Amino acid sequence: MNISGSGHIAAGEYNEKISVSGSGKIDGNIRCNALVCSGAVKAQGSVTCIEGLTVSGSGHFEKNIKARNITVSGSCSCAEDMAADNNIKASGALKCGGNIKCAVLKSSGKIYAEKDIEADEIYISGRIECGGALNGDKVDISLYCDSPARAGSVVGSNIVIHNEKNGKHNMILRLPLFKSLSGGIGSCLVVDELIEGDSVAVEFVKAPKVVGRNVAIGANCEIDLVQYSEQIEIHPDAKVGKYEKV
Repeated sequence: MNISGSGHIAAGEYNEKISVSGSGKIDGNIRCNALVCSGAVKAQGSVTCIEGLTVSGSGHFEKNIKARNITVSGSCSCAEDMAADNNIKASGALKCGGNIKCAVLKSSGKIYAEKDIEADEIYISGRIECGGALNGDKVDISLYCDSPARAGSVVGSNIVIHNEKNGKHNMILRLPLFKSLSGGIGSCLVVDELIEGDSVAVEFVKAPKVVGRNVAIGANCEIDLVQYSEQIEIHPDAKVGKYEKV
């Protein structure tokens, strides 16, 4: 099914790929093989794609999205939950009014979730706003100088949060976790509750609490309390109210 001008798609099941290069409106819940949007699409119901959902134009979804893979290089908004069996890749703007869940999340644009973001691996190299928990076995966040970032909490096994100006190649230390360049101007990640993981290495972060087995607090951090069980390292330029071994 192809829409290259303006058209409607009725609710139902479609054993085929749906392509929208013009303006398309989905009137209810649909299940299809794949949905590709290079124009503008508005879906009033839930969308389930057996294979993939690709948005390189503009997509507005008023219910849940579920697909094997989701790729966004344009603008995509989902009022409820978004889930992918495998990967979610976003290089444009992705906004979700519910939870985002997948195996691997890679975002190099702007990503917003009103609730939780959960994945086995999370790679962020742009702007992020997460109203709930940012939860992943591996969490790697690269902060951009002109992009504010926020999360309710960050939880994972291996957590690295750094400023892109410094680069990850400067992050080798004796723990080994990272080495931060002192000084510099950049964006910071504001965390409302806590950062908790097995191995935690952060810079340009403001948080009330950081908990981990091995913890490295880098430059331009403001942390009220740091709790660690094995090793800790605090950069001279970091502001830490209290740290304790537990």
